Amino acid sequence: MSPRLRHPWLVVAILTAGLAAWMGLGTLHQFQHADSLLTVLISTQRWTPFFWGQDRFGMLVPLVAMPIRHPLANLLAQGWMMTSAALLAPFVLARFLTGRAGPWLTIGACSNTLFLLVATPAVQFDWLVAQPYGLSISLGFAALILAADIPRLPAGIAAFVLLTLACWVNIGVGLMLATATVTVGSRPVRLLALCVTATVLASLAARYGATAHTVSSLATPAQWLDGWRQLLENLPGVTASPGTVVGIAAGTAVAVAWLWRSGALPPWRPAAAIMAMAVLTWLVVGMSLWVGMNRYVFRYMYPTLMIVGVGVSMVVAALFAARAKAMAAAAMVAWAAAAIMRYGTPSLARVERDIDDRFGAKTAAILHSGATVVGGDYWRVWPAVFHANLALVRTHAHARVFGLAYRSEETDPLWQRAGASILIAGSPDDPSVAAVAGEHGVAAALQTHLPEIDLYAGRISP
Repeated sequence: MSPRLRHPWLVVAILTAGLAAWMGLGTLHQFQHADSLLTVLISTQRWTPFFWGQDRFGMLVPLVAMPIRHPLANLLAQGWMMTSAALLAPFVLARFLTGRAGPWLTIGACSNTLFLLVATPAVQFDWLVAQPYGLSISLGFAALILAADIPRLPAGIAAFVLLTLACWVNIGVGLMLATATVTVGSRPVRLLALCVTATVLASLAARYGATAHTVSSLATPAQWLDGWRQLLENLPGVTASPGTVVGIAAGTAVAVAWLWRSGALPPWRPAAAIMAMAVLTWLVVGMSLWVGMNRYVFRYMYPTLMIVGVGVSMVVAALFAARAKAMAAAAMVAWAAAAIMRYGTPSLARVERDIDDRFGAKTAAILHSGATVVGGDYWRVWPAVFHANLALVRTHAHARVFGLAYRSEETDPLWQRAGASILIAGSPDDPSVAAVAGEHGVAAALQTHLPEIDLYAGRISP
């Protein structure tokens, strides 16, 4: 980065905020699903410190978005915040690794460009909106930068707050932060102490602040090798063009060889940190029993892939070190162009239409029936609940519709009254409605078939 660029973070912040808004009003939200819509309901129906039904994902963004009561506006606001943080993640990581004078601007922009060109749209939505990794990485490494660059007490306190928030959002980020601190940190003992303390506080919050706990133990050592292998085997699902990834890997290897022969390799400490973070994250994830129970799906490798993207971009920056200013400008332009072309022209009307088309098929029937609860399969219930409440807000009604499904324990007390009768709507082809209701203390009996929904008469246990 050229020293003549006086306010690089202002440039990055403005471009990030603008592109996040552009993408959010483009086609980004076409991949919304039950898990991602649940954060809107957490924000608008009942906020909890962690994602409903577990203790792994701190609900910072739903907390910030709570004043926005309109479900669609809340969804867009949360999406904008999450996307902004995910786009900032490679910048703050590169800035910590390479220092103030390093080519972090080029590295961050190149990383985002590679991601937008290579990852499938569904994976992009997952990283940018649905998963907590980008937000936790941005908060965590911003804290490390602050603590390393400004050795004063106020900066240390602010850094500690950011680190605690990062670990609350995703406690797994602590491993990345500690590895980077030990490898390249200018004040490793101080920074490591902050990381450890923040991780401990987040662990205590997860233990005592969550009503449900996910499996945190390791798989047996005999399962580790198979877990590491399956994580790697599942990686092709990230891209629709494996050949492009192979080409990028081959090109990077050739570039590294050329840089080595010419004596122009990047500093060894950032490169060592990249390798250590990527390998350790992969190894630890592969040892997790929880990840194994979820069949080692590739979303658990997103942080590793971002780290690898930063490593590839570090090589690109080294190739053009003699033209650092021009390369930084070109990288930023390429990033903006990739985002604009990928997500199309912004249109709030199109976003609303897409949401209605995907989730609104049963809304009119649910509201017309007078049902106050939608029950049954997780992946059907929560989109239907979200859209029913969106329709109610559009008509300025004060009523609400609740879910009766996996993860509904947090909102059950809002509508359950001992001995009361309720009307439950369910999908006609969903045989799980009565069973799920029974698990939540509601006796449900089929009352009538309608073309779009089945209605159940429910009685809440005393």
